[in-house]
Formats: sequence, C-alpha cells, structure tokens
Amino acid sequence: MKNTSSGAEESFFRKKGFFVALYSCLGAVAILALVITVANFGQPGFQAEDYEEEAAPVAADQVEPYHANIDQEAWFRPRTTPEPTPEAPPAPAVTPPPRQAPPSTPSPEQMPVPPDETPPPTVAPAPEDEADVPDEPPAPAQTTSFAPFDAQDDMLWPVYGDIAMRFSMDALIYDPTLVQYRTNDNLRISADKGTQVQASAAGQVLDIGRNVLRGAYVKIDHGNGWIATYGQLADSKLVSVGDVVYAGQLIGTVGEPSIFGTMHGPHVNMRVTLDDVPVNPYELLAAR
Repeated sequence: MKNTSSGAEESFFRKKGFFVALYSCLGAVAILALVITVANFGQPGFQAEDYEEEAAPVAADQVEPYHANIDQEAWFRPRTTPEPTPEAPPAPAVTPPPRQAPPSTPSPEQMPVPPDETPPPTVAPAPEDEADVPDEPPAPAQTTSFAPFDAQDDMLWPVYGDIAMRFSMDALIYDPTLVQYRTNDNLRISADKGTQVQASAAGQVLDIGRNVLRGAYVKIDHGNGWIATYGQLADSKLVSVGDVVYAGQLIGTVGEPSIFGTMHGPHVNMRVTLDDVPVNPYELLAAR
C-alpha cells in the first residue's frame, strides 16, 4: 500500500515554492521600476505631471515662465574680465600771473620836459582882495544876564484860573487829596490840561525835574534871592537848564496832577521863596 500523505505534502510544497518564486519576481520588478523612476526623476524630459494627480487647469497668461529670459548658452560661455579704465592724469595747477598795479598818472611836475622847451613858471594864485570878501556877521552871543525881580514889581500869572488851594503857613487848611488839615507853602491855580504856562518874571532856569509832590516842574532864579518853582506841568520840555527867559515866555503846559494833587484836577503848583523862605505868591501876582 502506497503512502498517500507524503505525496500530498510533496505536491503542496511544490505549489508553495512556485508562488514564492512568483512573488519574488514581482517584488524584484517593482523594486527595479522604483529605482528607474527615481533615477529618471531629475532627467530632462521627465514630466512630473505624469506621476501626479490631475490638477485644476491654469490659464497660460497666469503662469510666468521661469526660464523665459535666460540665455541657455550663457551658462557655457567663459566670462571676460573687464579691462580697467585708465585714470586721467591730474591737471597741472595753474598759477595765476601776478597782478600788476595800474599805472599811476604822473603829476605835472613829474612829466618829462622836452629838451627844446622850458617848463612854464608856476604862478601862485593871487590873493583875493580883502575888500571884496564880505564880513561874516558875528554869531549872536547867548545872554546870561537879566533884570532881577524887585519886590516893588508885580509878577505875571503863570496861568489864569481859579484858586484850587491857597497859600497858608500860619494856619491849617483842608487838603481834599490827603484828606487832612495841613499847612501849604504854594499856590494852586486851576487850568485845563494843555494850557500854556509862562514865566512870571525874567530869570535863568536852575532845574527841570519831576517828583511825587509837584509832578514835572521848572525852577527859575528870578534874581535878588527870588526863586519860583512851576509844578504840575506836562513832561515836554520847552526850556533847558541854563536858559535865560523873559517875563511871559512859554516854559511848559499844564499836565496831569501828581498823586498829591489828584483831587484838585489839572492845575499849576506855584511856589515862591525869598532866600529859601516861602512867600505867598498871590501877594506878588499882578491884579487881574
């Protein structure tokens, strides 16, 4: 009796070896195809789209060719080294010629004299006749003298107006600006602002100034110890220190009153002294 089991096993192994050989050949073919594909991937003519899935169509005007402007032959041409440009030699420095002084015109004495001619004699200009020259008038001398004031004479009013505050040295009188009773060593004569103020007598200007008591003032020496101060004037100066003035000469205008006379309004503050002693100006002014 034959052993059927061994025959069946032998047949099974024969079939199994066949399939192993078949699968090995297929694997070798697949590996060879893969190697060929990888080797040809970067070669010219290889189209990647043959191995990729179908993509969305793109218009031709939307794709800019990358190698459109590349000169294919430029990669194989040897590069030439540019020749260096020769530098121009520096221009030589130009030294300006020295400036020549302009020829001077010779004076008549330096002119050459021809040998056959004799230079004319120099004639001095004839002096002018003194009788023909008019005499220049002498400059008027500044007078420094004046007729001194005398107590028997009258003084002119510096301005004409009402008495805003009278002179009083022996009794107290009310001062509306200071709101108190006090003595007063001057005479205050009301006048509109801008009224012309005249010198009460001839004299010489001693001082021009300003203070809080009398405002802007002009102080005049009238001679014989008589001195008058005209206060509460405008700042414009019509006379100067040292000027000799005559009686009735304009010496200023009425200005704004100082802080010690605001309640009296615009006025002239006239103060007269004899040997530095205050005197009542009202008794010296001419009767109106």
